[in-house]
Order: sequence, then C-alpha cells, then structure tokens
Amino acid sequence: MNQDAGKTGAGLQPERRELLHRRRIFTNRNLRMESIEAIGFDMDHTVAVYKTERFNRLTFDMAIAALIKDKNYSPRITEVTWEPAGAIRGLCVDKKLGNLLKIDAYGHISRARHGQAFLDKKEKKKQYPRGRIRIGKDRYRIFDTLFDMPEGILYAGLVEMKDRVDGLLPMSYLTLYNDIRNAVDTLHADGSLKARITVDLADYFEKDPGLVPTLKKFRQAGKKLFLLTNSEAEYTAAVMDFLVGGKKGSWENLFDLVICFACKPGYFLARGDGEPVPKGKLPMMPNRKGNCYVGGDSFFLERVIGATADNILYFGDHTYGDILRSKKSVGWRTAMIVPEVEEEVAAMAPLRAQWQDMAAVEELLEDLVMEKDFLVSGQANEEDAQARLGELDKLIGEALGHRARLQRSLRAVLNPHWESLFREGRAASRLGRQITDFACVYTGRVSNFLNYPADKFFARPVEVLPHERWAQPEA
Repeated sequence: MNQDAGKTGAGLQPERRELLHRRRIFTNRNLRMESIEAIGFDMDHTVAVYKTERFNRLTFDMAIAALIKDKNYSPRITEVTWEPAGAIRGLCVDKKLGNLLKIDAYGHISRARHGQAFLDKKEKKKQYPRGRIRIGKDRYRIFDTLFDMPEGILYAGLVEMKDRVDGLLPMSYLTLYNDIRNAVDTLHADGSLKARITVDLADYFEKDPGLVPTLKKFRQAGKKLFLLTNSEAEYTAAVMDFLVGGKKGSWENLFDLVICFACKPGYFLARGDGEPVPKGKLPMMPNRKGNCYVGGDSFFLERVIGATADNILYFGDHTYGDILRSKKSVGWRTAMIVPEVEEEVAAMAPLRAQWQDMAAVEELLEDLVMEKDFLVSGQANEEDAQARLGELDKLIGEALGHRARLQRSLRAVLNPHWESLFREGRAASRLGRQITDFACVYTGRVSNFLNYPADKFFARPVEVLPHERWAQPEA
C-alpha cells in the first residue's frame, strides 16, 4: 500500500480503493489455505514478472531477423508496424484466412481482425457463416500465454504488408504464420532469446519487493514450497538469483524442491523421476541441499514434496499447461496469475460510477422492453396501449443512447482494438470463461497473497441466477 493510503481526505480515497481492489485475490471456488500442505509456482510470468512490452519488442525484432536470415524474407519486412496493443491473450489465429479472432464464452466469433482492420459484419458473416469455429482444427491456434503476444502482433503486421505490397510476401497466410511460429519457437529453443535477456535482466524483469516476503510467509505457516518451470536450469538460476538477490544461489533456500525443464503439460503424465542438477555446477543454482532436478513427472514431485492432489496449490499463468492440466490430471488446487487483471481494474476504477450507471440502465431497458412486449401482446386496452407504446419507444431510445455513451467511456480505457481481456459485450470472453472454470482463485501477482492471512479461507461469492436478480440490492 502506498504511504498515503491511511490518510484521510476525499482526494485520496479513490486512489486507495483502486490500489486495494487491483491487488485482491478473486475467488471462483472455495479455497481453504489451512488445508494446503504444499504450494508450487511456475516461474515465467508468475514469480518472474516480465516488463512485457520490452520483452515483446525484443522477441518481435529477433523474429523478423530470423525470417530474413533463415527463410529468405525480404529485408523490407523490417518496416512492419510495431503495435503493442495488437494482440491480447485468448485470441485465436485463423491461419487460413490470416485473421485474428476474439471469441466469447459460447464459442461465437465476436471480432475478426485482418491485418490492421476489423472485418465489418457483412464480411465476417461471409467468412464465418456459422458464426462459430472448431478450435481443435489445425487451421486455428489459441494464444494461451503472454509469450504468444509478439507473434500475434508480427502476424497482423505482415498480413497487412502482404495485402498492400504486391509480391513482397507471396506465400499463403498459413505458411506466413507457420514461418513466424517456427521463428519464435526457435528463439526460445536455441537459447538465443534467453541469452539476450540474461545479459541485462533488469531490462526485462520487474523486481517485486513483495515476492520474497510472501514466500517466507508461506514457509513460516508450515507450507512446503516448490518451483516447477519449463525453463532450463541455467536460465532459471539466473532469473531467480536476480529476482531474489542476496548471496549467489541463496534463492534455493526459499524452496523445498526445484524442478526445471518440466515440459508441462506433459509433466502431469507418468514419465519417471527427475534427474538431479549436479551439485556445484551452476553457481546460481548450486543445489547444496540436493533438491534441484530436471524433468520427471508430477508423481515424482508429489513423492518428494510429501503432498498430493488437493493438498497442493499451484500458481501458474498458462490456462492449459499450468492450470487446466494440473487440475484435471492430478487434482491440484489452482491459482492463476493474470497480470492483465491489475491493468483492467486500475483503468476501470475511476469509472466506477459509470459502471454502476451501466448496470442501472441495463435493468431499466429490461423493464421497459418487458412492458412494451406485454402491451404488444394484446393483453392491455388497445387505446391505452397505443398511447403508452409511443412513450415507451421514446424512453427506450433515450436509454439506448445513454447506454451507448456509457459504453464508449468504458471502452476508451481498455485495449483500443480488443477491449477487455475478460469480457465480450454482455458475455465473458473465451479466456474469461476458462479462468472462472479452471482456476480456484486468480490474481495479478503472487505477492498479492501477502495481504491475506496464510490460513485464509477464500470463499466464492454467491452465484446469482437470472431469476434471482430482482431480489438483489442495487449496486
């Protein structure tokens, strides 16, 4: 909390409320921390908070260089537009038509962007006549992780160049995407991207002052802690040593078990024991206690850590590789780290009054339309009905205009292209639904748990069904 948070004065109160709300833990299913025996953490985008835009730009630039060098792309592609807000998590790539799609919780395509322009309703209907797609087809790929953002931004930019400059990119949209995907994959696999990052870790990572106190608080409460990451041992050692600080390699003391190069989601299938990291080989991961391993599987981890199934809470950022698979395959409890939630809450906090006004307008519109439907049905006196219908049309028009103005003000603070990560109109987005379906709790960063007791009982809010809304107090 900032140093002014406890002061009185109306001018400070909105800032204080915004800070408190964006640092909260949001609960989908009851979670009793007292019953948790072991807590695990992914590293990248979980305990390790990236400076996202800087990291994305590095990946973007290196992928362009790789396409020119390895795929003989024209050097002119260096002129591609860098658009930081061009992609968000949860989007779907249509590799055949060259589109980025946003999908709601029910599988309907709500927005389709080709290059740097959105398809209008007529064109979207023409390209997707059913309004829905089958995600499992090879034609599509979902952006499940923050690591996917650079390739989404680059793909949109190169699709724009392909359409505008004849002969510059003669390949199909499918080949173009696959080339970008392979380039980005290679940067991660061959170590070249990580080599650039480790030269100056401070350029690409934020040091969260609450991280170490949070881990120590869990340990003092008797929880066993483990780190479970897909990153290689050398990179893990460098990043964790930087984030924690202190004597070289001392970060190991925060964890009872460290697993590197886990290859999730395959880690949650039976594959055998992990291989110990050689003691003393890595200065920043000396493995003094013999608790650092490479590979293995979740059954090996449970045996070593001494906890199983719903006595384990796992923190991760990847909806599939971290949250869904750990929950469905081995029954772990899940805490999803969603950095974007802090950004959205912070952006929306000053507009709380508009948000509440929007709820009131929606309620009013529902009542007005219901009254109009009743009159049109012929159950009222025809003369009285005609007089009232004219009045209702006017009231509905005014309410619709007011709603449109509110919608514009609320949208203006979100992503300029895709708006909310979590919503699409009145429905949750596909990603928003996944977070509520698979994560027991979610929050913006691990250190938000510092604000809660280590034995906290996180209780899910009461679910309000449509027929119960009439009984709810006004916001």
